[in-house]
Amino acid sequence: MAYGDKTSATPVEAWLEQHSPGYQYGWVLLLLAMTFVVMAAGPPDAWTRILTVSLQGLTLMAALLASRVSRRLFRLAAVVTLIALLAAVVSVLISGSSQPTSAFFLLSIMLVAAVPWVIARALWERRIIDVQTVLGAICIYVLLGMMFAFVYAAINGLGNDDFFVQTKHATTPDFLYFSYITQTTVGYGDFTAAGDLGRALAVLEALTGQLYLVTIIAVLVSRLSGRNVATPASAPVDASPEPSDAAS
Repeated sequence: MAYGDKTSATPVEAWLEQHSPGYQYGWVLLLLAMTFVVMAAGPPDAWTRILTVSLQGLTLMAALLASRVSRRLFRLAAVVTLIALLAAVVSVLISGSSQPTSAFFLLSIMLVAAVPWVIARALWERRIIDVQTVLGAICIYVLLGMMFAFVYAAINGLGNDDFFVQTKHATTPDFLYFSYITQTTVGYGDFTAAGDLGRALAVLEALTGQLYLVTIIAVLVSRLSGRNVATPASAPVDASPEPSDAAS
């Protein structure tokens, strides 16, 4: 957790603080990749939702640990993660439906939305540009795309009309695909938003994704490259007197 935190640490927190050097965002990026693979390519059953919520909770906890947040915030996030996991399990036991509901996507938004802010604040306060800084910035970019996908899916579940023009039965992989294609402004056009709200959010995501890449990521990478360029050392000056041409 945060250095100098006066709150007494639990045994688990003490172990995590001892074994985690902090600002290691590679693990967060790995958890994000695992979450994406499970959501995009996992079997469309109810238990996949439980695994997804579990990975989202682990990503949240890993991001908080890497960002060195206070112990109180870390404990609050742990409670929220536990409640989210229990809610996912109960929903599966009660309904058993293979299709995720709007409540699932709202829960996912709650777990994912806070992470970019936590990472951004930690990187700003750290004031160091290195590989971990770039990895943290990439985590924010991936999280934004995932968050927009959950927002699209929640709109589809809460609204009376279908979110996409091309299909009436959009799945979680469809929303993930549409979100990242929009964020990177590839624009295949095989999925397009039908409503005004969906179109407005798609434009906002495209602008955010492009501005983030050409400003934040580009500046961080350029400064990281500048730090790695070694300045050639000046040639040593021989101060010894040169021998005279003619013998005295």
